[in-house]
Amino acid sequence: MKLVPHSHFGMPGSIQKHTLVYTVVLGLLLTIFFDLTRIAALGIIFYLIMDIAIHWGILRYLKVEIGARRVFPIIAIVLDAIVLAGSIWVKITRDPMVVGVAAALMLTFLLAELLFLRHNPIEADEHEHD
Repeated sequence: MKLVPHSHFGMPGSIQKHTLVYTVVLGLLLTIFFDLTRIAALGIIFYLIMDIAIHWGILRYLKVEIGARRVFPIIAIVLDAIVLAGSIWVKITRDPMVVGVAAALMLTFLLAELLFLRHNPIEADEHEHD
């Protein structure tokens, strides 16, 4: 949980409770600004990219530790990439704003995580026991 960027904003409780509050606030903002089809499209894009990242992490860092056979994460990445490409193609042709918002949000999250990690370095030893 030390890798989760967060701020207490004066709230009591654990990081898990804080991230639940952030998720609810993000959900409320999405429902204010987008209809359900756009929210679903954003969810699909974010989920597929997250799934690709997880499978890449298994291939790159955990395959020996968890005994993963290379073929299954590779197949998952390829299938996810095909579905992602199709979803993005449909959204670019019908509703390009969704793709732009998804890209902007991902860039924002990436920059926030990089800034957080720069200001809160985590020792390599701490990762081995997570």
